Amino acid sequence: SSSSSSSSTEPLLLLLLRIPDFTPILQSPLALGGVLYTGLITTALALWVEGQAFSKVPATDASLILTTEPLVAAGIGAVTLGETFGVSDYIGATMIVGACILATLLNDTPNAGEEEDDNDDDDDDCDPNVDTDCQLERKTPLFGVF
Repeated sequence: SSSSSSSSTEPLLLLLLRIPDFTPILQSPLALGGVLYTGLITTALALWVEGQAFSKVPATDASLILTTEPLVAAGIGAVTLGETFGVSDYIGATMIVGACILATLLNDTPNAGEEEDDNDDDDDDCDPNVDTDCQLERKTPLFGVF
């Protein structure tokens, strides 16, 4: 009885632990080239370029740009592949755009209880685009709390 139960689970276990045979891909120059191109150019190079570009902008700008990435991908999919959207997709897109607008508006407004200072002489030469400590010292737009 115990041997029949173990023999019935063996095919399932082998199926779960089975590693695909990559030999046909490795033997085909076209398939191997496609895998290498996808991994090295469209993924690794793209992420490296993205990292270089985002290292030159403030973190808030980078986060806003990255937040809109799904919208750009969906738009490209709609134009090139004829993808369609449902109600939840439109709600999600509206929330993303709304959050970006809100973050931009709150970032441009002085914090609650603070007066806007037009005098740049006492700014102690803090450049938030370069100085990480300066970025940490900046108060956040949401009532100076978050």
